[in-house]
Amino acid sequence: MKFSDSGAAPAAENGARTQSSALVGRVRSDIVAGALAPGARLKLPDLAERYRSGINPLREALARLTATGLVVLEDQKGFRVSPVSREDLIDLTRVRIEIECLALRRSMAHGDVEWEARVVAAHHRLTRMRLTASGNPKKLSDAWEAMHQEFHLALISACQSRWLLQFHRQLAEQSARYRRLAINFADPKRDIPGEHDEIVKVVLARDADRACKLFEAHFARTTDIVLGQPGALKQAARARN
Repeated sequence: MKFSDSGAAPAAENGARTQSSALVGRVRSDIVAGALAPGARLKLPDLAERYRSGINPLREALARLTATGLVVLEDQKGFRVSPVSREDLIDLTRVRIEIECLALRRSMAHGDVEWEARVVAAHHRLTRMRLTASGNPKKLSDAWEAMHQEFHLALISACQSRWLLQFHRQLAEQSARYRRLAINFADPKRDIPGEHDEIVKVVLARDADRACKLFEAHFARTTDIVLGQPGALKQAARARN
């Protein structure tokens, strides 16, 4: 009996951790996709019903997401989705350009033929994806967004730095939230596939300075679209309650 009892608690703890880890992924995806709006209060009973989860694993999942910057914990108020703002977007864009260019330079310096193949393959798959959701030109396609993230990861995948890759993921997720705002005000003249084509061409040519300039312009265009629409960020933050 003692042997059985001693094994039960660890098994239960492992099960709770597994559930919490699954919840981290689901909540993370909903925040990045905008299903949980920027600034929205994350009420545990409502989320427990939404995800058919217990309160404790859900609370642990939200606590873990605070480390990513996607969730914030306010004293006496509980959890909220991290809000969006003009100042945050400007800061995010500047930092992402610096981090991504550093990672890209290192990736281009160390990348081999297999790395080149990953970049070409990711770019090819991205070109086969439709930018917007079928039947809704104002909604970014989830499949395109996932492939877009994979493409940018492939570009820096040979940087040989776990920390740079971790920073990339965190910044890319934050950027994805703003990119979904930008699609509502997209410039029909903007050639996003052409921007990606040029980036790949220059990266494979190992022209680091030119590649970083293209990266900077690529990220800045999306930022400028959102900043050029004064109501975009206010509309996105309407869920604070």
